[in-house]
Amino acid sequence: MAKVEHNYPGYPIKITTEKEAAYKQFTDSLRNVADTANAVTCFSLLQSWTGYFKDRHLALVFKDIPENKELIDQIFSNTESFPLSRDSLVRKWAVAPDYPLEGIWTLSGMYDVAVIKKDHGYSGVILKGDNKYWKPGQVKFKLQTDGKETWKAVQYNQYHMPDTFTTYVDEKAFIMDLKSYKWEKIFPGRPGQKSIPADSFYFSKTDSNNAILRLPSFELSYKSLIDSLITNNLHTITHTPHLIVDIRGNYGGYNLCFEKLLPLLYTNPVITQGPVVKATAENIQLYEIMLKSPIFPDDKKAPFVKMIKNLKKNKNGYYQPPADTTTFPQVYAQPEKVGFLMDEGCASATELLILDAKQSKKVTLFGKRSAGIVDYLNLVAPRSLSCSRFLLWIPTARLATVPQHPIDNTGILPDVEIPPHENWINYAQQYLENLDIKIVNSSK
Repeated sequence: MAKVEHNYPGYPIKITTEKEAAYKQFTDSLRNVADTANAVTCFSLLQSWTGYFKDRHLALVFKDIPENKELIDQIFSNTESFPLSRDSLVRKWAVAPDYPLEGIWTLSGMYDVAVIKKDHGYSGVILKGDNKYWKPGQVKFKLQTDGKETWKAVQYNQYHMPDTFTTYVDEKAFIMDLKSYKWEKIFPGRPGQKSIPADSFYFSKTDSNNAILRLPSFELSYKSLIDSLITNNLHTITHTPHLIVDIRGNYGGYNLCFEKLLPLLYTNPVITQGPVVKATAENIQLYEIMLKSPIFPDDKKAPFVKMIKNLKKNKNGYYQPPADTTTFPQVYAQPEKVGFLMDEGCASATELLILDAKQSKKVTLFGKRSAGIVDYLNLVAPRSLSCSRFLLWIPTARLATVPQHPIDNTGILPDVEIPPHENWINYAQQYLENLDIKIVNSSK
């Protein structure tokens, strides 16, 4: 708790003088229970406490040690589940499922679920899990229809915490987009059916006017892949009128990963306010360790070295780097228009990209609001706790616009919300085509 109170830049904003008594009462109530808690209940208590701040960047995780395997089994053994036989389901669905959505679905091969009809909706039951947090028979998600166009979804994350939201589900489709999860139906399938995995990186030119760039993650390990994807296709991108950038489900990572994309969006100087960094000894140490990482590019270290020097000068206070004005030597004639496909799975660094993209005259944002997990950022690395079983992620910085203009738990709204039943890519491409027609007609 002291780690959060001392290092988290959101603490003095969220725990104001008026809210301090309620916070103390809540903390004391958990502390009283914790005195007699075992490791299983301790995890639940700590999750409740971090949840008080309503910041998904402030998160408790398990340390990757062998002795945690049994503890993880104990913590999640009582979650809703019922056993299913894959072989029996394959035999049952070999003719045809009783309901269109029923079948075996996969999440990039990491999880396989059996989607089965349950009451007035469907349940996604694990057939193949990760054998650590998710085991066969456990319910990964539930879908409940309202009888109209939208479905109520309850989806459970790695730690079996529920995320409830509304979505559109096409029962006859073979791709199902549940926020940051992209499920693909693998049985029963259509003869000759081929599809690009929804969570993979790819570039594709669909016709003479349109190209698609799919970027599902900005984790630092993907930087070279993203850079090469853009560089190798730069001639095509800059000779095609419209570019669709599909960032649905991209939960973030590092700004460095989308630096090659920014020149393609550029129309005018992009102004980015520097984050307000809390200058504690522990936060500074995390940045110093980060710079020693072998995957951190050497040519990107200089601004962080400068920031660390300023953090040390402002020890136990705050440091805000000056606003960054980004310019590029040219405005590409093409793509003339860029459409971003975004949804509630877009978070963190991906939201920073969206904020930069909004400043371009080329860009139109399509889809749904973003996740709203960006007010407090720069996680850098997880921190050790007195209990060696757990680690704690704590942001080191906040956006300069907080608390006056928060994004957390609200999200960034799209320019154009895509209606239910629409194919997102087709809709965005047609919208941009119609813009072209309007511009031509207005110039006559």
